[in-house]
Amino acid sequence: MHFTHNNSGVCSRSVSFDIAPDHTVTGITFIGGCPGNTQGVAALAEGMKAEEIIERCSGIRCGAKSTSCPDQLAKALEKAIAELDK
Repeated sequence: MHFTHNNSGVCSRSVSFDIAPDHTVTGITFIGGCPGNTQGVAALAEGMKAEEIIERCSGIRCGAKSTSCPDQLAKALEKAIAELDK
């Protein structure tokens, strides 16, 4: 399933990815944001299970912001899992 999440509170506008029935995540792409950071997060998370990405990225902050691009990815994955497992 392909999923796109509109980010909130960060420089990147959105994140999209594919999530398989077993929750493996591929094709992570951020739109906007710091290219090096978002590409790095995407490359490191590629092929991982959504639950592991959520565990590692949830709650990460960007400076004084209450969230970050990795945290937004975790939030998007939580929503995708809920939709996938309906």
